[in-house]
Amino acid sequence: MASLRKMRGKWYARVRIQCGHSWGEKSIALRTESKVIARKRLAKVETYEEDIKSGIDFTFSWLNDQGKTAVKHLAVADAGNQFIETRRADGLQESTLKRNTNSLRALMEIIDESYPVERINIDTIESFKAEYQGVHSKQGININLRFIKTFLNWCEAKKYIDKAPKFKPVKVPDAAPSYLSDGEFADIMALGDLDSFYKQVFIFHRETGLRLSEPYHGRLDGNWLVIRADVTKQKREHEVELSDDLIKIWHLMMSRFDFWLKKGRQPRNFALKISKMFQWACRQAKVENHNFHDLRHTFAVRMYLLTNDIYRVKQLMGHNSVTTTEKYAKFSRRRLASDFSSLMPYIEEVEKRVKMPDVETLFVETQDFSPTV
Repeated sequence: MASLRKMRGKWYARVRIQCGHSWGEKSIALRTESKVIARKRLAKVETYEEDIKSGIDFTFSWLNDQGKTAVKHLAVADAGNQFIETRRADGLQESTLKRNTNSLRALMEIIDESYPVERINIDTIESFKAEYQGVHSKQGININLRFIKTFLNWCEAKKYIDKAPKFKPVKVPDAAPSYLSDGEFADIMALGDLDSFYKQVFIFHRETGLRLSEPYHGRLDGNWLVIRADVTKQKREHEVELSDDLIKIWHLMMSRFDFWLKKGRQPRNFALKISKMFQWACRQAKVENHNFHDLRHTFAVRMYLLTNDIYRVKQLMGHNSVTTTEKYAKFSRRRLASDFSSLMPYIEEVEKRVKMPDVETLFVETQDFSPTV
């Protein structure tokens, strides 16, 4: 509930508001020295209290010449920051929130941060596209446009704007997913200066297709690693069957992760270190233009080569739609067979209509890298 406060002989309404993870307050001048009138005006403020807490500013009747309470313009910066804080409360990863913040800044480079959010229209979006053409990649523009669309839809749901403008992303040619061939992966595994722990982590991700941070939010149920819904991109529980070797590696990974946390370090920095080590290993092995996520792509194309079943790959990847998975079916199977010659014996068995080993527990050519706990 709002409360009264007297400062320098004048009464103010005080409303507690949450600012990120802390609490602050907003003072609204009641423009009176009379406590009786102040209480009446406080009651008026309280009718709008929830809206005030959500970030909407009001010009109350005693504060303007019209004698009517009206909504002030909500600035893009205020609405955008409120939206990002809402997403933080929903549990989005800090890396995603950082991208959102960068996209908000990009928008405010085109329109001033004090620009009323309700005035954003299709012309604003087209100006944004035109300004960034040739400065950023089309993929970069579309990342920002996805944020803007989600942000404006949220503003519409919050009734900050009447209707979110409809617009399309910039057309981008489909880029094939980047993966590591058998030879490239073998070159990384052959690095003498690469710690055995990181080799085993890379093997784990190539054999499971899990995203960088997902294994550390999982629980083991028999031979199944169950990843919590709130940490998956699809916000849906995901299960991966592990071989005995992969279970040993997972226990090793969790042991290192727990030790990291006990030293008071941030969880996200553990995953970041692994990602940086992978990039270092790629440079050392002269395996160019790869990042850690390419291990997930590698898993997908290998599974497609083995199964020739895009719906099976969709299930293994945990995708919500097969449309997301179809990009892995656009590779030439001849090219994939050349890049993953170690899988040919299994493929030949399939072609002979002989039962294929369970692909979820397949652990190809990793016997030389037995886990060291």
